Amino acid sequence: MKPEEKEMNPYQKSLIPFDPIVLVMDACKKWVLVLVISMIVGMGAYIYTDSGYVPWYQTTATLVLTTRDSVSSVYDNLNSTSTLAGVFSEVLNSSVMLNNILDELQMDSFDGKIWAGAIDETNLLTISVRGRDPRTTFRVMQVLLEKHGMVTYEVMGDIVLEVLEPPEVPTNPSNWTNAEQAFKLAALVAGAVTFVMLILTAYFKDVVRSKEEADEKLSCWCLGEIRHERKKRTLREILGRKKRSILITDPQTGFRFVTTMSKLCRSVEQKMPKRREHDEGKEHREGKVILVTSVMENEGKSTVSTNLALALSKKYARVLLLDCDLRKPACRKILEYKDPAHFTHEVIRGEVALSDAVCEHKLSRIQMLFAKRCSPQEAGQLISSEGLGQMLDQARMLFDYIIVDMAPMSVVSDTEAVMEFADASLLVIRQNGVQATDLNRSINDLHRGRAKLLGCVINNVYSTETFSGEGYGTGYGRYGGYGNYGRYGRYGRYGAYAQRQTKE
Repeated sequence: MKPEEKEMNPYQKSLIPFDPIVLVMDACKKWVLVLVISMIVGMGAYIYTDSGYVPWYQTTATLVLTTRDSVSSVYDNLNSTSTLAGVFSEVLNSSVMLNNILDELQMDSFDGKIWAGAIDETNLLTISVRGRDPRTTFRVMQVLLEKHGMVTYEVMGDIVLEVLEPPEVPTNPSNWTNAEQAFKLAALVAGAVTFVMLILTAYFKDVVRSKEEADEKLSCWCLGEIRHERKKRTLREILGRKKRSILITDPQTGFRFVTTMSKLCRSVEQKMPKRREHDEGKEHREGKVILVTSVMENEGKSTVSTNLALALSKKYARVLLLDCDLRKPACRKILEYKDPAHFTHEVIRGEVALSDAVCEHKLSRIQMLFAKRCSPQEAGQLISSEGLGQMLDQARMLFDYIIVDMAPMSVVSDTEAVMEFADASLLVIRQNGVQATDLNRSINDLHRGRAKLLGCVINNVYSTETFSGEGYGTGYGRYGGYGNYGRYGRYGRYGAYAQRQTKE
């Protein structure tokens, strides 16, 4: 590709060609890992903080300050209190005072703190003592109160201190351990950092998350994106853990899902193999059998197969949904069909004719042939037998379209065997699921088969209206999806592509 062509690539419109909500949801799926790391880091912070905790006990006494001269004003008393508070703390912690305390208590040292403070706009003074032992702390306070007269006389001879509120023996530490707070803070920070790291890891994963990434990473056409549809809508479904089948015939199914399935149906019709009639010069559809598969399990291939058959039935009267996943069938569960009279393996063995084995869907009138779980050995023999080809030959004569739901390609080789009898194939890819290298490996296998690979479709796509631009407020405005600067406008995503095609 030339540099000028690369610059005009309509799919390279941003650094993030998908909705960032996908990264957040991918990180949320690993919430157990985030929780475990948060708890481990939080417990480590708790143990470290608690092991270094040293309790301190504090006792306080309140003294009232007066002057020896009874004629002194109240202002003088307040001024003396504020002056004495700063000086008193230094005197109480002086070597002379500490030596007197140690001699009185017969102690070698006192590992604590003594300070004094004045109560604002009063003549009250507080003396506080803090130490590691509550009994020693209280005894130090008692000695201070007994000898405070000598201290005040040496500092200010006209000051008189009287005990207003005596001290009490401290029973609880004055400094509470912050181990619990450290646990919460460390756990929160660790969880946030882990969550951000998971988002960064999800960003650099080599997976497919949008049509733009599929066109860039995969060696096949991407026919579109199928939006995510919730399987649990009501409170009863959530509490009962019952998942609702997603069908375009269900009135509760969202409009976006129905629309994307209709677009997929049209894309499949356009890309089906065709043959040209030489007499009239017109093209007629030749392909009928469409094989739908995926790389891994739980990518939604059975849901896509079923809804594709339902979408085709709106235009064609004879559509068959054929479940050939003999190892883990799901179509019957999706359509909620309880007791079919016959199954796929019976038709393959020749025990019953195809026309007699199929059953009809009441709402759409599509014909259905469901599979029954078989043993791995039996399933392999049935798929590789001649009866499968004969069954598909009968289906070509009876129906306009046959949608064949197959097993995942990474699990078994059933898909490769059935490709020889199909006309086209469709690969279902779950958003943010399988690695791109594994997808390309399966795509190459589909290319090598007889059936034409129509392309892939990205299933279960999470996208907000703000990112996708599908809101009604912007979708039909002057600068919306169809405006001059929208996707189909002169400067839009497909406008640039059209200009490039014109030049070529």
